[in-house]
Amino acid sequence: MALILAAAGIVDARPPATQLSTTAPSITPRDALRALNQAMRTGDESHIRALFVGSTPAEVRMIDADAAMAGALARLRAAAVKQFGMKRADVVTGDNDSAGADSTSRIEAADIDVRGDVATVTYHDEKNAQQFILKKIDGAWRIPVSELGKPLSSEALDQRLGDLAIQRNVIDDITAKIDEGQYQTPESARDAWRALILKAAASQPATRPAN
Repeated sequence: MALILAAAGIVDARPPATQLSTTAPSITPRDALRALNQAMRTGDESHIRALFVGSTPAEVRMIDADAAMAGALARLRAAAVKQFGMKRADVVTGDNDSAGADSTSRIEAADIDVRGDVATVTYHDEKNAQQFILKKIDGAWRIPVSELGKPLSSEALDQRLGDLAIQRNVIDDITAKIDEGQYQTPESARDAWRALILKAAASQPATRPAN
């Protein structure tokens, strides 16, 4: 998920409570980044999928997994806000207002070099610069997954998707328990989430694919 978040300029993976839908085509590359930022933070899975281009079944699987994770995080945030209130929900999911402002600032400050139907986006961080490519397809700017990094081997991809599925299941479990009122404080929900993630990680094989 980190590559897609980075492409969107998102510095925090946790979305706000309000679900928004953005369906207008991206007129400029920066529009596309703004739309992806919003879609990732609100859990708009269909729009996330629409903003990326996957040229292989493996790339499509990656997009689907990251979109599903964004949706799960949005549902967790919504449950935490409903149960604990906006500010106390930040204990579970982080300071979303601050993270949102940081993400927007990165996008607005990015250098974008457009040459025909290809745009190169450069994010300037404190220590280095990150570059991503967008392409104009059918009149809208989209992000090819193939441009986000080195392709994973089938074993590494399966491992990554498996890890994401485990994390998503944990998030869904915590969300359901928050909805049921099983946690009296946001701290208890946060600690339960961390404990379940650590338990899931400990249960995974010690040997990982080289990639």
